[in-house]
Amino acid sequence: MNGERNAIAIPSYQIDGINGPYFGDLVFKHLEDEYKGKFERIGFAVKQAADGSEEAVTVDSVRGRTVYVIHPLVTNPAQHVAVAEEISDNLHRSDASSVVLMDLYDPYFSYDKRKGKQSLNARIVADKYAVAHVDRVFTVEPHTDTVSLAFGLNCPLEPLPMQIPLARHFRESYELENVTVCSPDIGGYPRAEVFADLLGTPLIGIRKRRSTETTDETKVLEVVGKKEDVEGRMILFRDDVIRTAGSIMDAQKALDEMGAAGYYVVAPHLSLVSEARNRIKNSKIKKVIGTNTVHQGFGPDETDKYDVLDISPIIADVIYRRSEGLSIGHFFESFGNPKKS
Repeated sequence: MNGERNAIAIPSYQIDGINGPYFGDLVFKHLEDEYKGKFERIGFAVKQAADGSEEAVTVDSVRGRTVYVIHPLVTNPAQHVAVAEEISDNLHRSDASSVVLMDLYDPYFSYDKRKGKQSLNARIVADKYAVAHVDRVFTVEPHTDTVSLAFGLNCPLEPLPMQIPLARHFRESYELENVTVCSPDIGGYPRAEVFADLLGTPLIGIRKRRSTETTDETKVLEVVGKKEDVEGRMILFRDDVIRTAGSIMDAQKALDEMGAAGYYVVAPHLSLVSEARNRIKNSKIKKVIGTNTVHQGFGPDETDKYDVLDISPIIADVIYRRSEGLSIGHFFESFGNPKKS
């Protein structure tokens, strides 16, 4: 590390009534606890105007420094991207040497390949970030590995896998003897396959067709796997994100007919919208295990359904290791168990 300390930018939002503490606050606390004095928190705010526009403002000097921007999702996807651009543009114009964006969950990263005449949103976001002088983007377990191909060398994307911490947590917190891992769709089968290998459980999959009219609407076509791996067993759905929970509910109906005993869901991103919470609350799902990449305020009647891992220590250690020129890949093979939030 050079003479200047690396800086941590934690944007403060006043959008949609979501206040702190923010994910970035947890990251910086871990950095201070473990590596005191290595990083400096800079003052940064996102101010919203009456018409819904916003401006990113910093009051501290970042000249010649590497700035890590902790940018969790707290607003709608389009505004999320725009705010990240504004922050990076501000830092670049303030003469930061580089801007590293910790874009933990970006819904547009799911749109990483073009079907028919759909827009290629992951590439659009990548281009926007590059123009705004973002030098590198880190994201937590994107929809597919191919999303990295949307980002060029001037603004590369680095995925942070969550297979090991999630598998370790499940193995240590839940009974494995009667569990079968299931991919809710064939596209996510490789992810579920790795998870099943880590847990040492059987594996099945759901083949479905997505609606051409509604993005989140699907229809189950068949269950791929053995009946004995379903009947009387707890099914663990392994996915990347839960949004409406519609796919999970459709898969559950098909597996109910085969005699499944109950369900777990493991997904790092809990971007719960529409009827997702009610669907989960009234379902046979025993527990939803995820991380805190997306801010969620669960009510007292919901907490027993969710097991949320605080991955801020993981993100903090990624930042530290990168700043020290250490291997991040090695880190993901050896880090300790994440903490519950």
